[in-house]
Amino acid sequence: MAEKNQLHFKSGSINGTSGVAVFNTSCTSRYFLEKRWEQGEDILTAIMMNPSRASHNETDDTVDQLISVAKMQNCHALFVVNVSSHIQGTSSKTKVSHFDYEAINWLFVSNAILEAKIVFLGWGMKGQKGINKQQKLYPAIVNTFKTSIDKLYSYEVLKSEDKKFIENPIFYVPHPRPQGQKNKYSNISIQNISSDEFNCLFVR
Repeated sequence: MAEKNQLHFKSGSINGTSGVAVFNTSCTSRYFLEKRWEQGEDILTAIMMNPSRASHNETDDTVDQLISVAKMQNCHALFVVNVSSHIQGTSSKTKVSHFDYEAINWLFVSNAILEAKIVFLGWGMKGQKGINKQQKLYPAIVNTFKTSIDKLYSYEVLKSEDKKFIENPIFYVPHPRPQGQKNKYSNISIQNISSDEFNCLFVR
């Protein structure tokens, strides 16, 4: 898929874990990241807000935590895809325009969901706003998740306490390492997302 769409495919390893990443030609967007520690077909796909600096031969604390989650679920590899493909190490610098719908990005998201044993949602409040924005223009996005509802997981589903959303509440899945509470979910098991929680996240 990378070659077909004239994207850069890179492979490498770090700390004994092999890695694969797919970037655009300028390496400002990352569409796919794989971390593999064992041969096998059991994959945990994590859908996050946007890519960090982690790559085929680099990692970070969030990716390391996701690898631990995947291993706890007896998976052989981790796939990471994102609501936005724009690479930005600091979430506060991610702009609304970075969440414009991008067909090639959603092609990677869809494929990563299909291949997964478990799909972990961890895009946070800002990522939820990005999903909402894209759903307004492309309502079919919800079907990407609905067809795999039985394998959707998160740490929990939260309701925003922002007063701006009192009349129209926004629910979201938290990032694995929330700002100001980096270790909040370190020893917490992921939970299957219920039908009611799914509706809160995706049904407008």
